[in-house]
Amino acid sequence: MKKQNCLKSHATLVGAGLLSAQLVTAGNAGSVFDDVNPTASEVNPCDIFTKNTLYESDSGFVRKIKLQGRYHFQYIIQDEDIDGAGSNSFDQVQHRRARIQMSFDFANNLSFGFDANFSDADSTSTELVKTSDTFINNFQTINLQWKPSDDFYVIVGKDKQDITREDIQSSRFIKTVERSAIVNEIGQQRPWGAQVGWVTNGIEQRLGAWVYGAHAQGPQWVDFSANKGLSYNLTIPVDDNLDFHFDWNYVDNDGGRERARGDAEVGTFGSAYEHALALGIDYEKDRLKIISDFIYGANRERSGAYRGSEEIPAGNDTWGFYVMPSYKITDKLEGVFRYQYMDSGREQRTQRFGNDNDGDRNARFNVENYHSVYAGFQYFICGENLKLMGGYEHAWGDLFGTNTKIETGSWQFAMRTYF
Repeated sequence: MKKQNCLKSHATLVGAGLLSAQLVTAGNAGSVFDDVNPTASEVNPCDIFTKNTLYESDSGFVRKIKLQGRYHFQYIIQDEDIDGAGSNSFDQVQHRRARIQMSFDFANNLSFGFDANFSDADSTSTELVKTSDTFINNFQTINLQWKPSDDFYVIVGKDKQDITREDIQSSRFIKTVERSAIVNEIGQQRPWGAQVGWVTNGIEQRLGAWVYGAHAQGPQWVDFSANKGLSYNLTIPVDDNLDFHFDWNYVDNDGGRERARGDAEVGTFGSAYEHALALGIDYEKDRLKIISDFIYGANRERSGAYRGSEEIPAGNDTWGFYVMPSYKITDKLEGVFRYQYMDSGREQRTQRFGNDNDGDRNARFNVENYHSVYAGFQYFICGENLKLMGGYEHAWGDLFGTNTKIETGSWQFAMRTYF
């Protein structure tokens, strides 16, 4: 599809939603904008985040249209020592995410939605940039869903490939500034595909088939020349407080000798591992919540060497785990702790940009025997819609293939907002 046609199609889509809102507010009783004006004492500034329904009706094919979005900002202060000498240390403002989202509910249990980056930080910049001539740089997700009952659903389009409790959690609700290194190593995939899910006796299962690449031209539509794969997810409720989970993702990467992208121009949609598995729990009672996963990755694609670290060879395996308890101290304040271990892979994501002063961009070392501890908080100004986050993470291990020690301390502060 040509760039201009992409732009026209998205403009038409958004415009249609806005036009619908105008027509509805002209007299449809289903509009959300016909509320009685509240008195000054009833005004809640946080309500601005929930006034995002453009259209709503109990009849007709189109039942609801919602406009949503998010912006995430963070500030990282880091000191990193390699073999006892300072390296890759910096303090940086990072514009982490800027997205617009729309969802459409239709009759017959159909829905359509997309979550799109209109500006994002690329691999060489902490600034939000335009990487496409279209309004939308690329889609995080875009899919059509059909859910005829509570026990069966079908999803077709670009979607997150679920693996681990931490990765499954949307960036709107994650409790730490960045996910753990082992989760970033094997997760964070959003390929194109189709999924079918079903629930039997309270046990939920989902099976997916995927394409792991796209065309480079924005907004990066699916490219079927990419390699293919499968996924399976299982959730078993143990009781009202505890769920057991199993996730499996597969990429046809020839035992690590090929990239998931295959012959596609863009291929950041698939795991670096041929097989990625996670076995985890989700426990929540009163103010306490605990999530944890044991993770294994088999047959990694090759990862180039960075400075003192050696190259991770094709076919390398890894494993690790994390434990993350959190506790609501008050309705506004939550404490968060996390320990993670990774056998081998790339170090924590906060290090990816390196030091502006010496040009060490994208400076995530290959590491092994890698531990990290995070302790922090969340302060909810308007619930999850507007919150402040902060924490300190200490990480240590070895540069991959060497006996060189690496140790990192990073203060992490963030503002998260979405509507």
